[in-house]
Parts: sequence; structure tokens; C-alpha cells
Amino acid sequence: MRLITTKDGLTINPEHVVQFTTLRNGQTKILLSTGGEQYVEAYGDDLRDLFIPVVNANPGFQAVFVDRLIDGTFHYQRRSVIAWRLCPGGNYPIFQGYNQDADDYLVMIDPAGGVFDSDHNMWPTLEDWRKEYEAEQSEIAASVAKAA
Repeated sequence: MRLITTKDGLTINPEHVVQFTTLRNGQTKILLSTGGEQYVEAYGDDLRDLFIPVVNANPGFQAVFVDRLIDGTFHYQRRSVIAWRLCPGGNYPIFQGYNQDADDYLVMIDPAGGVFDSDHNMWPTLEDWRKEYEAEQSEIAASVAKAA
């Protein structure tokens, strides 16, 4: 469960928040389901992120991140998805640990081994996607080198 932590040491469960407003002085007015209200300074930039539903992910979903090394080879890294954020624009993965650059993954692997990207393209296996991806990247690199 995600909690609202304030600089005064107060912890508030977002499920009990009916409404909140950020005031000019930087404080946030929080109306609670109990009928009470709190004027607090919360940690974090945007409380709206705490009200986006998060559900546990089924085991087996993985995101694939790719780095191209100086020698032209590709380094693939997989990270397991532990939860999904259910946003109006789609479902976004949450990974264990630090989530810096978590949106930079290229494809997802589903529990059955299928591979898909954010444009709804699908491949039967990761190897099929890798072959297509590496060929496409080599073609792009060749056209850039030719243009230079």
C-alpha cells in the first residue's frame, strides 16, 4: 500500500482521502472520509501519483531493455514486472528496485513467452524479435554512416 508521508511525521492512507488541494503557501489541504481535514506539507512532487491504482502483476512478465555497445554489439537486460499502474493512457509496469528510466524498455515478454511492444506488434519468441530488431538497427546504422 502506498502512503502519503508528511514533513510533520503524519502518515495518511490515500484510500481515506476524499479530495486534496495544493495551497499557495505550498501546503496541501486534505479532506478525509472521516469528515476531518489536514493541512500538511507532503513529501513528493505530485500527490496525484498516489491515487493511480496499482495491481500486482502475474508472475512471468518481463521487460527487455537494450543498450548498443561501442563495438556495435547489443546488451540485453530483462527486468521482472512486479505490478502495473492502471493509468488512463494504458497500463505501465513497475519493477522491483529503482525505477529510473523504467519507460525505456523496448518489448515485454508475457508469461507464455510471447513478445509484444507498445505498438501492439507481436512476435512468437524473444529470439524472433531480436533478429528483427538487430537487422533494423544495423540498417539504420548503415544509412547514417552512408549519409555522413
